[in-house]
Amino acid sequence: MVVYADMVFLLNLCIDGLLLWLTAAIRRQRTPYWRIAVAAVIGATYAVWHLWQPLTLAYTFGGKLFVSILMVGVAMGLRAPLAFLRNLGVFYLISFVTGGGMFALHYLLGAGLESGGGVFVTYASGWGSPVSWVFVLAAFPLVWLYARVSFRSLQDRQAVHQYLATVAITVEGVRLECVGLIDTGNQLRDPISRTPVMMVELGRLSEVLPDGLIRLAKSKDWDALGSGLPPDWLTRVRLVPYRGAAGDGGMMLAFKPDRVDVHQKGTWVESGQVLIGLDAGRLSSDGTYQAILHPSTMPAAG
Repeated sequence: MVVYADMVFLLNLCIDGLLLWLTAAIRRQRTPYWRIAVAAVIGATYAVWHLWQPLTLAYTFGGKLFVSILMVGVAMGLRAPLAFLRNLGVFYLISFVTGGGMFALHYLLGAGLESGGGVFVTYASGWGSPVSWVFVLAAFPLVWLYARVSFRSLQDRQAVHQYLATVAITVEGVRLECVGLIDTGNQLRDPISRTPVMMVELGRLSEVLPDGLIRLAKSKDWDALGSGLPPDWLTRVRLVPYRGAAGDGGMMLAFKPDRVDVHQKGTWVESGQVLIGLDAGRLSSDGTYQAILHPSTMPAAG
């Protein structure tokens, strides 16, 4: 088997550069391109070094760890220890994801792949080259793009989870829990009593609501507001005007629950006076949350 040092260097230079660039993008750090280039050269040189010195200490776990730390340090700096450790962790995670994707794609296409000395090699079959650098350079951008989209989606999801809280709504002695998104831009209130309104998916509360109220929330036939409801619910129901982000507005059917509790910092705290606005659709496309909380209903907002 023949391994070309220049091809190995070029292959690792491109891959290391893209991995470091993706790490900086996910960490949202402004990193000069020259720093990424220098770090990629270090990684590519280390890969070529294995061709002549495969049994040195540099090939051990400690040597690989040192080189990876050096690469991340050169590319993104060592300003804060905690930030550096996070950069290093993201770099390792991206490397594992893209490396696994490359192996999977290579096996899927039916080529025998081996790893020796930190170099991707393949048998001289359909690809016609002991070192399948052409294949890797062609396939790696696809895996890299997939990893970037996946990590960005994960990062956005983690950002959303910072604003989620468990909510318990009690209606006629029945307690139902759901997940609510704390929306600081939500200023919806009953125009008469100034009571804050939190929106909840109708389906989450359907088991404790009268059938007439469910039909009314779905049909939005406000002329039938006084019919089909139990007498004790007539004093609970409100119509609250609202305006959406796109400028469209309308009326929202809301009711007064027995109580609403919010779970934060390991304890349940009653939110005080609040109206429950009923949304017949889904508030979250992936089901992450089923309610949108008014900021004044949060215990910290008091």
